[in-house]
Order: sequence, then structure tokens, then C-alpha cells
Amino acid sequence: MNKTKLNFATELRKLTTVENPEALRNWCQSLKSQLVADPSNYAKGRYRLWIFHDVDFRNGKLSKGYFDDRIYNFSQRVYPGCDIGLLTFGGQLDNNQVSDGRIGLHRDHSYANPKAVSVNLGEAIFSYGEPEQTDYLLQDGDIIEFNCKILHAVKEILTEERFSLVFWKLNKAKGFKSLY
Repeated sequence: MNKTKLNFATELRKLTTVENPEALRNWCQSLKSQLVADPSNYAKGRYRLWIFHDVDFRNGKLSKGYFDDRIYNFSQRVYPGCDIGLLTFGGQLDNNQVSDGRIGLHRDHSYANPKAVSVNLGEAIFSYGEPEQTDYLLQDGDIIEFNCKILHAVKEILTEERFSLVFWKLNKAKGFKSLY
């Protein structure tokens, strides 16, 4: 794969970059002790933290997730109206365990509307598209928008640490309503 600047297809585009990636990275690092093992079969060995709402994929039930004003205000700047998010991590956790950070090809669950906005800290290879996927180099601070109902994956983490924040709007048509 050619590691050049992002070359987005029509369904995936770079919106902007994080203005102060170090401040956001520090916030993410402050939450490493709250990350939990992801039970998803697509993300074995990955650690994550639900933001605003937590979804139990076994029964589709919503509960309240991690919330603070700082991340809420940030989320509303990058995706106005979003009401659910996920912080994932690739790298060494505080307890010396390692979070893989990758996730295999998948489509996001029905809790989410199709539009997803992803904030990338570190570098990773993001695979996206149907019927075939294209690999994209996500660089530090990139903020992208994509259709989460199209197959996508994080194939490779290229930096010692990589955080991802993904924001969605809950799919009210499928019965997922905000608890706030």
C-alpha cells in the first residue's frame, strides 16, 4: 500500500484535522484506566469506552456511558447532534496489558445512523468500501466522515499509541433514544 496523503472515495472524506491533537490525546490518555476489553468478535484484544451511551449488542439495550462536558462540547463541534461515541485504543495500557486497537471488516450495529465521524490520534490503516475495500492512511489528527453501514476495518496500527473517537447519532427509527 502506498502511504500517501488520504485519497477519499465519494463515501469517505476527510473533514478537517484536530486543532490541538496533544490536548485531546492527553484527555484520551487520562481515560486509559477506564477502558474495558471489547467483547466483539471483530475486535479481539481491543479495549474501548462508550461515550454518552453504552450499547449491549446482545439485547440492543442502551445505558448511560462515560460523559463529561469537555468531550461533549468537542463532539458537537465535529458532529453537531451526535449522541453516542466510542473511544478505542491501540497500545500499552496502564496495567501493562496491550490493547490491539484493530477491528475486522464489519458494518456498525443498528443503534447508529449511517453517518459516522471518526477522530484519529496516531496513525492507522483504515479499510473501507464494498464490494472491495480501499486502504487509507489515517494520520494524526485526521477527522473523517464515512457511512458506517459500508464494510470497514482498522487493519493496522502504525504508531506506538493510537486513539480513535467515533461519533454517531442514535437511530431513533430503530428505537434507540437518548437517555439524556
